[in-house]
Amino acid sequence: MDKCKITCETLKAIRKQVADANGIVYTPAKCDFEGVCAGTCPACESEREYIENQLSIKRKAGKIVKIAGLVTSLTALAPLASVAQEMNSPEPTEQISLLSEEYFFTFNGQIRPENEDRIDQLTELISQMPGEVFIIAGHTDSRKSDETYNLKLSQKRAEYIRNLIFSRLEYQGFNIEDFILIPVGLAYFEPNVPNAQTEIEHEQNRRASTFLYKEHSLKGEAACIVNDKVKENFSILEERLGTTKFNEFKKIWKAKVKNERKK
Repeated sequence: MDKCKITCETLKAIRKQVADANGIVYTPAKCDFEGVCAGTCPACESEREYIENQLSIKRKAGKIVKIAGLVTSLTALAPLASVAQEMNSPEPTEQISLLSEEYFFTFNGQIRPENEDRIDQLTELISQMPGEVFIIAGHTDSRKSDETYNLKLSQKRAEYIRNLIFSRLEYQGFNIEDFILIPVGLAYFEPNVPNAQTEIEHEQNRRASTFLYKEHSLKGEAACIVNDKVKENFSILEERLGTTKFNEFKKIWKAKVKNERKK
């Protein structure tokens, strides 16, 4: 299978896994596209919009979305497409779909067992992307109004996921110094369900999420917290990325900070 087909099949696998996990009827269409695939052809966009609409309907009905955080546009999956193109495996691997997945916690602060099991797949993806800056964001529900308490709790959740990934990378023989995972507690500033009332809704807000910093679209207080935390890690980033790549990263950071100041 050539590289373009690997990319296409990988993106279809992403959509299929999300659909299957949430009981959405979906059969990937046969692709006859020739040339370099970026995953953004009309057929792919149509399938993505269909799945996102179905997920939206389920959320509004109060159902828990098992694989949340599906990227707004598959153009944001460009880094993943690059990974797929470079893979030596003759078939796509489904763990690539886990970049924007979320891991949910119980009320007493324990990660759900079925969520912890999937960390292995997320680790496999991250192991193929050294030099990328990942944000591990922790979130709480809003039932305890103490902002300081929730920031600390959400930070612990983010660090817990970060540590799980690092421990698995070390076990597999990777040098964790090659990977950049910044844990950030966002308290209740970026809820899946704003103004949550029911236990099911609160449950969707108690989570940790993983995303590439340069791709994130957080707004307001959540974006400011992430930007501040990233700045705290500038010395580590420069050491890990090297001066040239770090300067490129700072341009991204400055653009995000400037964008937030305009709001």
